[in-house]
Amino acid sequence: MDISFFVELVKEYGYVSMFIFNWLLLFGLPIPNEVAAAFSGVLTEVSYFKPVYAFLSAYLGLISSNSFAYFIGRLLGHRLIHRLNRTRLEGVISRFSVFLEKHGPLAISFSFFLPGIRWAMPYVVGANRYPFASYMLYAYTAGLIWMLVYFNIGRTFPYAYQSILENLQMFSVALSVIVVLLVAARLVWSKKTGSDKRN
Repeated sequence: MDISFFVELVKEYGYVSMFIFNWLLLFGLPIPNEVAAAFSGVLTEVSYFKPVYAFLSAYLGLISSNSFAYFIGRLLGHRLIHRLNRTRLEGVISRFSVFLEKHGPLAISFSFFLPGIRWAMPYVVGANRYPFASYMLYAYTAGLIWMLVYFNIGRTFPYAYQSILENLQMFSVALSVIVVLLVAARLVWSKKTGSDKRN
């Protein structure tokens, strides 16, 4: 994981860089969100940054980027979903849309802890016209918990956080695959039982 860009940003802009970095990750910087959140915590241990300000900067970057993505999804709506469905995210987006219809609050909150789904979630929620007040309640709360976990991993293990994150990421990816498979299995089962009842 190359974090040299983040290091240079921090030297130049301090707390503002933590906001910028967590904001830009949603739009394709090739570094996992977990690294940005944990590295903000690391800086409070190995440098002069205050934990409260560093955490708030990183958290505000995370939730503002998610809100921005929500409104992109809401404004562009189905055109955006149609375009994303032509990418490798097609399966993730369609499964999340179905899951959102059935379990809105749970889908929004839980998606923060699933790589890949976390990235697609605000666009899909916005495109599905989910009420913004409800989105804020569930997404911002889940984002707060998610940020607390990774920020404190960085603070607690400032010199070993990267290896910890790599193991956590493998677990998160495995969990994402399991969740997607369970949701797909449930959809197939629902369709099968529905067609059996009609026959």
